[in-house]
Amino acid sequence: MKTPAPRSCLVHGPSGCGKSTYAQAIAKALGLHDVLDNWTPGKPAPLLNTLVLSSESDPIWHFKGRAMTFEQAMQIARQQGTVV
Repeated sequence: MKTPAPRSCLVHGPSGCGKSTYAQAIAKALGLHDVLDNWTPGKPAPLLNTLVLSSESDPIWHFKGRAMTFEQAMQIARQQGTVV
């Protein structure tokens, strides 16, 4: 039986906070393989297996999936050991 791909996750935070820098570590901690950087609400976003990064101040209600702040994502990455 094939395991389904994990749902995509939106990580949002202000420009320059480190989203792009730590994208691969966060994606690995969340079990995701792809990264979509600079997503803006209203544009299509992959629903499976993608870390979606946004600098918008309140993009959550536009995104149909998991969502968290950059700080929350970094906390998970530290707990998973993908970031020191």
